[in-house]
Amino acid sequence: MAVLKVKFDNILCFNNFEADFSYPKKLVKPTLDSEYLNNFPNIRYRKLNVIVGSNASGKTSLGKAIWKVFLFLLNKEAKTIIDMVSNANKSAYVLMDCVYPEGLFFRLEIKIVSPTNEVLVKYQEKFLNGNDSYETVVDRLDDSDKGFENYIKVLEHVITSGWNFLFPSIESGFDVISCAYEKNERKEFSNVLERVLKTFDDSVLSVTPSKEIDNSYIVSFKNGLKSIPITHGDKLSEIKMLSSGSKYAVNIAGIIYAIKKHKNGFYFVDEQFSYVSHDLEIACLATMVNLLDDGEQLFFTTHDTEILSLPFPNHSYNFLKKVSDEEGNINIQMINAGTLEKRNNVNIKNLYDNDFFDVAPSTNLILELGDK
Repeated sequence: MAVLKVKFDNILCFNNFEADFSYPKKLVKPTLDSEYLNNFPNIRYRKLNVIVGSNASGKTSLGKAIWKVFLFLLNKEAKTIIDMVSNANKSAYVLMDCVYPEGLFFRLEIKIVSPTNEVLVKYQEKFLNGNDSYETVVDRLDDSDKGFENYIKVLEHVITSGWNFLFPSIESGFDVISCAYEKNERKEFSNVLERVLKTFDDSVLSVTPSKEIDNSYIVSFKNGLKSIPITHGDKLSEIKMLSSGSKYAVNIAGIIYAIKKHKNGFYFVDEQFSYVSHDLEIACLATMVNLLDDGEQLFFTTHDTEILSLPFPNHSYNFLKKVSDEEGNINIQMINAGTLEKRNNVNIKNLYDNDFFDVAPSTNLILELGDK
């Protein structure tokens, strides 16, 4: 599954926020293969979306907003959406366009009406024609303000799945190890986990599935150090004998394995490399991208601007920044590098270093502290 567009208003830190993850024209010399649906080649989507932003720019919030919308579709519970409303005195709005590789497109619109918190939904599905583009599908939609109904009635028969979100362990509900696999998969997953852990920590000798506990893996170390278990459901932060970065390697191994086995389709990897070297982050990102299949999509947030030097299409790079409107309100905008620089032979890192995208954080307040 791929997300083609989102709009959020009065949702978390987003007001009048819009982001488009499609691209309109066929690339002449693409540097990333198959950024379209195999059976619907005019449905072009950004397979990789690297999101760069300073602290508090909205990277994690963007992932949470998308995640909560998916959860709402899954569990049909109004609280999932209502809890994201920022200003209770204003109504809120969500729009999300998604497409499945089999050829099903859907648009979900949500209104949370103030002050009652009534949740109204408009849901439209379209099956793709062979020559459809994103634009032609949207033209067949009803874009009027009509058709919003009670969410329970609208979503009763909507079935959706296919996403995988990774957030830092400090985020509520994400300080947990996820490694529950069928018996015939555990050896293959342990091989992925071993490769990732040994790369992150050269004291690791091997990883093997536990013979005593289901969904548990035994990490053995060199020099006769004590082995430790990594068990599904345990806290990630409480894994013994691993550094902070190596603990996140457990998450990273899980997402690499999920992409390798095409278990989900949509992947959002948020801030998993804060304690990891640049080279390791690049190797993991490149591996994830290489493993993506038809209709699959990866969102990847980072503080490491060296990522901008990688030879991905310009439209793969996005920047979040806060801006003030005429009334003094602070809003978040997403700036896509491909909309400002269409030549794919230009180094995005060089443009960023020269503040071409006007997203570099101001450091004046801190530097002034050093004035004598």
